[in-house]
Amino acid sequence: MRHTDGTPLRDPGLQPERTSLAWSRTVLGYLVVATICLKAAPQLGPVGVVSAAAYLTVAVAIACSTTRRYHHRVRGVHSQQSRPPLRAVVALSAATTALSAHLLWLLID
Repeated sequence: MRHTDGTPLRDPGLQPERTSLAWSRTVLGYLVVATICLKAAPQLGPVGVVSAAAYLTVAVAIACSTTRRYHHRVRGVHSQQSRPPLRAVVALSAATTALSAHLLWLLID
């Protein structure tokens, strides 16, 4: 398999695998932060539980879409027409920014 400029692909099947592993680490990170929010719930009150639920919701959404995204990336590599999941990256960035700002606000307050 070759790039459009004729150079051979270094790892035609491994890029989707690495991307899938990165999304799995992202899910794990969200689950860790959700657990921390639940552990801090006695001090934070209902806001801690709501924060944990928000992080858990994002983690579940990512986990549910990982398989579909992986198969899409594999097909893209084999057809040499792979594009980054722009919507997923923008949505995850927005969710991470909003939830991080919220968590910082909780910790500072």
